[in-house]
Amino acid sequence: MIDQSRKEDITVEIIDYKPKFARHFHDINVEWLEEFFTVEPFDRIVLNDPDEHIIRQGGFIFFARAKGEIVGTCALLKHAQKKYELAKMGVIKPYRGLGIGRKLAQAAIDKALTLGADTLVLATSKKLEAANRLYHSMGFQEADRSIIGPLPYKRESIVLAMHF
Repeated sequence: MIDQSRKEDITVEIIDYKPKFARHFHDINVEWLEEFFTVEPFDRIVLNDPDEHIIRQGGFIFFARAKGEIVGTCALLKHAQKKYELAKMGVIKPYRGLGIGRKLAQAAIDKALTLGADTLVLATSKKLEAANRLYHSMGFQEADRSIIGPLPYKRESIVLAMHF
């Protein structure tokens, strides 16, 4: 267990995807999805083969490593030439509340900017209160659902966007 009062003692490194990390992408996302929702068929498709459904489609996956362990992840999905989606972001329970989600989201924002994006979107749920506070604090604002397109999930979602 991580002592939350000593979070300044934890060094977090954000690293890029390598196929050997695919199981971490799967497991971290399944953990939070099962905690708050259910893992839906489209989740399984993406989580079971991130190389095909994210990397080969022009997207990116980032990982947070602390104390030699992968403790968080997020994806940057390519939608169009200048539009990307922040997706599948999760941090394992013992490391939540330590600012790791912010570091992952910032890595995705920085990458989107480097790629020349003018819009970064995400789908979230009102149930994910901590995540939504983070997104709003980073500059995301509620947006019309049409900006992201049809969502492949049954869970109720809201859409947030950041324009550069």
